Amino acid sequence: MPWNQPGNNNDKDPWGKRNNQDGPPDLDELVKKVTGIFGGGKKGGGKSSSGGGASFFATGAVLIGILWAFSGIYTIDEAEKGVVLHFGQYDRTVGAGLGWLPTGIEKLTKVNTDEMRNASVSGVMLTKDINIVEVDVGIQYQVASPEDYLFKLGNVESTLEQASESALRQVVGSINVDAILTTDKERIQDELKVEIDQVLAQYKSGLSVRTVTLKRVRPPREVNEAFEEVNRAAQDAKREIQNSEAYQNEKLPLAKAEAEKMKQQADAYRATILAKANGEVARFKQLLPQYIAAPEVTRTRLYLETVEEVMSKSTKVMIDTEGGNNMMYLPLDQIMKKNKENQ
Repeated sequence: MPWNQPGNNNDKDPWGKRNNQDGPPDLDELVKKVTGIFGGGKKGGGKSSSGGGASFFATGAVLIGILWAFSGIYTIDEAEKGVVLHFGQYDRTVGAGLGWLPTGIEKLTKVNTDEMRNASVSGVMLTKDINIVEVDVGIQYQVASPEDYLFKLGNVESTLEQASESALRQVVGSINVDAILTTDKERIQDELKVEIDQVLAQYKSGLSVRTVTLKRVRPPREVNEAFEEVNRAAQDAKREIQNSEAYQNEKLPLAKAEAEKMKQQADAYRATILAKANGEVARFKQLLPQYIAAPEVTRTRLYLETVEEVMSKSTKVMIDTEGGNNMMYLPLDQIMKKNKENQ
């Protein structure tokens, strides 16, 4: 009699429902009962076991279905993206979070898109002025398109190295060796980044270059000493330029201040002379009518005023006497001094 027929012993119930108690059974107990059912078909002296075998296979199918369902659950971190294949063909790209896909039908591949990856390229390059330099370049890159990164190229890292070598030869071949060794390193790094990005985009590699660094640039050993001398000379020239600029910044403000001071003094002198000249003109205009009216009197008055002005600034007077060879000396300074003492 099957276990689920009325009146059957509940102890043979594979779902473990005993004494009218509902709820899921213990997993260990369930496994034991399934095993008992599987072996029970060989016991009982010829009793039919078809019902127990069907129950076992049904239970196994349910367990397998549950395990299959749980196996399709996946989680993707914030730094990752998931590429989903449907029967081996690209279907979609999913972002961070919890998800489910049918196992065996779809497959998930996780790609870290935030990781900063490193690559290095080195080689001997020919410059524009037909010189040879040894160059070592460091490259930092990230995965920008996970689906292209996984499926467009067979070996993405090898493609990156080849693209970097090609870009390096193109950029270095368009620049003179002195510029590479001294002043144009930053510009070369920027041009290399642009060139490598363009090549990777053409190949749809799914990569994006973040930084390119010239780790080492040096000439061949045979001419290394001469290039080092050139480099030192360039550094000395740069230092002298900086010193001269510092001297200019120090002296130029002082010179401008002195020039402004002299300009102000010149303006003041100009204003004084103009005022004095205008005063002389005004005085001449006043004297002209008087001179026209009485020339002799005006001439004599001007002479006396001039002599008075000159004599007021002198403390010694020499008088030439008529009809003799002697000169009279008047010590006006002493006379004025005695007059002050007597007062």
